[in-house]
Amino acid sequence: MKSIRKAGLVLTLHEPLDGFYKGTRFDRGGVFDSLEFNGLQMCGRWFVSYDPLSHDAVCGPAEEFSPIGYDNALPGGTFIKPGVGLLRREDSSPYDRFHLYEIADPGSWNLQQGDDYVLFEHVLDGVYNYRKRISLLSGDSFQISHFMQAAGEPLCGEVYNHNFWTFGRMQTGPSRKLDFPFTPDGHWRSAYDSVALSENGIRFSRPLSEGESVYMGDIHSKGQEGMPYRISLSEGPLRVDIQGDVPVVRTVFWANHRVACPEPYNEFRTPCRWTITYKIYEK
Repeated sequence: MKSIRKAGLVLTLHEPLDGFYKGTRFDRGGVFDSLEFNGLQMCGRWFVSYDPLSHDAVCGPAEEFSPIGYDNALPGGTFIKPGVGLLRREDSSPYDRFHLYEIADPGSWNLQQGDDYVLFEHVLDGVYNYRKRISLLSGDSFQISHFMQAAGEPLCGEVYNHNFWTFGRMQTGPSRKLDFPFTPDGHWRSAYDSVALSENGIRFSRPLSEGESVYMGDIHSKGQEGMPYRISLSEGPLRVDIQGDVPVVRTVFWANHRVACPEPYNEFRTPCRWTITYKIYEK
């Protein structure tokens, strides 16, 4: 693992091939093991049981790219999953992000560490060069910057950050708040009695029990086109502000008893760069 520290902020990151995450859903570069702020574990293992092959055995800010070329690949052929490699299509079924696909070509990873950053570089020969740099800006802020360059035809799709913040493993409930710089609108997957949209965000009316989850797949700014890449997630006196330098095309929200995850999606088309900045506040 790689660890970087600035004052009370400590990021501990897994190496892509260390075996912690063997799923084929999330980008294997920059998988968090933990994020500590002034001695409190803000990000850590949120799952009840751990299986490295599970699609979601990741922690903290975790990113997933949409597959590229899946619909055009014949069964037995390959498609691109950025941050993972070339995956093999098994049959005529639609792509399933929760499924574990065979990795036909994992590509190669290179790592570079400085005093306040870790750089992950993934090279898929003939396909792309992808770099993710996680760097500390101060004792309460850090940045995830990305660069992708195609080796041939341009690559395009969507990418989002799942944001598994645990706030010291506090149970998700009324003290967990999500705020936007706009009035949100959207449709809940079910008629929940535990959560609702508010004028500026999302609020819980009671704690979520183990095994319970809530989901909204289409958060958007009510009565307006588009939305800024700005989100605040808080638990009691602690708040995390998340800001990106690219437009958000849609936002998903998922929560269980351990985490409440805003998932902002942005588009990419190579060559491309984008950055997400996190700042932590304590009242």
